Amino acid sequence: MHEAPELARILSSVRQAVIGLDSKSYTIIFANPAAKNALGFDPTGKPAQEILNCDILAEDGMEYMCGATIMGRKASISVVKEPEITLLFIDFINSDKPALNITRYMISSLRNSVMGLKMSADRCFSTIEEGQMPSEKHISVFYHYYYSLLRTLIHIDSADQIWRGELLFSPVPSDLVKLCSDLTNVVAALCSETGVKISFTTEEPELIAAIDPSKIEQLLLNLFDNSLKHTSSGNSITLSLARTGNKIIISLDDDGDGIPQEAMADIFKLPEDNDISALKQTGNGLGLYISFGIAQLHKGVLLVESRKGKGTCVRFMLPADTEPAPKFNCPEAPYHLSEFSSVLIGLADVLPSSSYGLKYED
Repeated sequence: MHEAPELARILSSVRQAVIGLDSKSYTIIFANPAAKNALGFDPTGKPAQEILNCDILAEDGMEYMCGATIMGRKASISVVKEPEITLLFIDFINSDKPALNITRYMISSLRNSVMGLKMSADRCFSTIEEGQMPSEKHISVFYHYYYSLLRTLIHIDSADQIWRGELLFSPVPSDLVKLCSDLTNVVAALCSETGVKISFTTEEPELIAAIDPSKIEQLLLNLFDNSLKHTSSGNSITLSLARTGNKIIISLDDDGDGIPQEAMADIFKLPEDNDISALKQTGNGLGLYISFGIAQLHKGVLLVESRKGKGTCVRFMLPADTEPAPKFNCPEAPYHLSEFSSVLIGLADVLPSSSYGLKYED
């Protein structure tokens, strides 16, 4: 009936943990030795929901990555679906280190921002010495590098807190429709020069959920940032929100270049210090790691499906019936984007310098 015995034999020597499921019943039909060793037992014959959140299997895609929890441990999971067998290639995210390592990838991002600040400051002071005021363009470039530096520092701090399990989490009843709509409108306005069409869609007039608004905002800005890096003029990015049963699904879809397949396996991990190819990319490599951590704080699942030349789909699924802890049992806290700075920081790697300057400063 299944090709499980042959697949189990082929995958038995693979060092990565691999679990095979019946595609219809989600019963585990085999686990390779690496999976049994990582779990501490043989899960063969058990329902998949006993060890993982089966929401990760509900995606329509045939191949995608997801960040989820298996037996209380963070894991990056590559899902490959066939008509009869679904394979889960699992990389457990190591939490043995006491703190986040600052890699060359992060140092490169910091160095670029500092060098840009120095160059911009020199240009501004040179103009002042000539008896003139710096142009709006030069001031905008200066502020752009400042926000890029701030973004990297905030990301390093957030990633370190997630690594330590110390990221502050303050859920309150909030309207996700308003949050997503307001944030999308600001992102679309600031990114108008890119030529990328950015929109929000939902059939829900209101959707109240127990969330940490600032953390959800940070997660969404990281997703917008990734999409904008892989799209260009003429492409589109759509944020959508829906409720299905006891789940809320926030989706970000783009029709851009897609994430390179060789990078997909590591998208939820911290960047490695020896990853030379990462140094050629923009950003600090922490965005999806932070988004995964925020999703877990909300007891949610993050899935990413990407195809070269066809774009990327990201799904954030969280429980709709989660109630805040007693100390947060308070009236709904209406969401409002208090200032543009969070968006200017979150999108500093993709916004043009003309989006910055004194116009958004107090």
